[in-house]
Amino acid sequence: MVIKTLALQIHKPSKTKRDIMDGAIQRYNRALGYLLCHTKDKIPEIKKEMEEGNAYLTKRITSLLSKELMEKLNRFGVQPFKDSLKLDYAMGMVTWLALQRSQKNLRYPQMINTSAQVDKYFYEIVASYDGGEISRRELERELRRIYHSYSFQKPLLFGRYAKQRDYCLLYDEKAERFYAKVYLMGVKSEERRGGILRNRPGLRYVTKDGGMLEEDNKHERYLVLPLSFGKKQYEILKEGLADPSIFKTARLCRKNGDYYLMVNVDCRTEILRKPTAFMGIVRGLSDAVYFTVTDKEGKLLEEGATVLDGTPSKNTFHVAAHALLGTAQKYNAQIITYRLGEIGDGLSGEAVFPSLTAGQFHKLMTMVSYKAELAGLAKPVIVSPRGLFYTCPRCGANTWKNRFLKDKFLCVRCGYAGGLEKTGSLNAARRLLQYREKRLPFYATVTGRRIVIENEILRIRFEAEYLPSVSEEFYGYIRLLIKRWNVECAMPPSGRKAASYFKKFIAIRDPKEEIEIINTK
Repeated sequence: MVIKTLALQIHKPSKTKRDIMDGAIQRYNRALGYLLCHTKDKIPEIKKEMEEGNAYLTKRITSLLSKELMEKLNRFGVQPFKDSLKLDYAMGMVTWLALQRSQKNLRYPQMINTSAQVDKYFYEIVASYDGGEISRRELERELRRIYHSYSFQKPLLFGRYAKQRDYCLLYDEKAERFYAKVYLMGVKSEERRGGILRNRPGLRYVTKDGGMLEEDNKHERYLVLPLSFGKKQYEILKEGLADPSIFKTARLCRKNGDYYLMVNVDCRTEILRKPTAFMGIVRGLSDAVYFTVTDKEGKLLEEGATVLDGTPSKNTFHVAAHALLGTAQKYNAQIITYRLGEIGDGLSGEAVFPSLTAGQFHKLMTMVSYKAELAGLAKPVIVSPRGLFYTCPRCGANTWKNRFLKDKFLCVRCGYAGGLEKTGSLNAARRLLQYREKRLPFYATVTGRRIVIENEILRIRFEAEYLPSVSEEFYGYIRLLIKRWNVECAMPPSGRKAASYFKKFIAIRDPKEEIEIINTK
């Protein structure tokens, strides 16, 4: 699934509508801040849920929020947003705990919504400085954080696309214009209005069952907002007329005095052809990233660097991502890259600093990944960054001693020499070939009209009638087994070799490519 966000500007909202939207966003932020402030005791339980690795993580986290706590949010007038608040809270906690693994000093998320809170935190921080508990630099950093928290408002989340709650889109067929229907008021809200004169009464729901917007004009809990957008956005919205299921969550935000509905859309694409090459992308030292393209056998086709034109920003990242995509399209290459978390890529060293931080690299590669899928290329593969910059691509020697000077690679075993970034991207491009060479063995035995395919070390045994379709049945069974073992967090068998086999088995992406069936008879 490739999710793209459409920024749809709300076209010239009246003062009344602006006041209603501002009030809803403010109430939403106060309620979310209250949730964060009163659930710190839930952190151990949330960590446990994340470590267990079961499915439906956000649903399990939201179940930790008691009914009594959610009822207390009614004081903020956020009845229409209860489910969205729980979802937003869960996503925020998962993100914070995941980042905390690599950023140990990362502070607990909090939202400052009132001047009284600002005063409270201000005096606490100053008292810590006066008492010698924090330095001047820490004082300035904390004051900036307080100011940013107070001035920042989190966009209001609509957790579902629906007719009678959260939000949905409307379409005027005559004028070929789109509108948004957003629920911002509760049943008891004094802002509810009736007797509204609609300039365009013929608005059709962009939903599966369709239908026209109601004209009863009773005291409505929603606003109908005209939308402005560009040509490309319009094309995607038109696709939604045929298949409304592509519309997912959305956020209402205010930026520079204008209001936007940020709609997440499932941009479904099909792979036009199988990849004929691999493109490894890694962080660079002097440049943003370095890439290497090889054929399916690992032979070098092209290599180079991609720079950021100016300071890192959303625009410069898009330009860099587009350049990388162009190279991948040129060779019909499947992109291979990595994420930085608990395991680093090993590029940093003494007086050696990558051009991009871990967060910036992740942001760039996220853009590259979804652009690649939208372009019909094979889905990018995320591999482990371990060893990319200190493993010899010729002989396979894996040691830190191969790092020569700050930006050079020199193998202590075979003498292979090259640039550090070049070596890392070449290793990334060939990583799937290395996986393929290390296929898991399964042994097949045919007796009469029955076939048994098994791996005794993993204690996996598949038995079926020996028919032409048996291989597809076996691979289907393996896929289900991998999924079940990952969901249930199955324990590996005892023994070093068994543990290694188990780790490799649950990481299989394509059983046909990563399992070798050996005939014993």
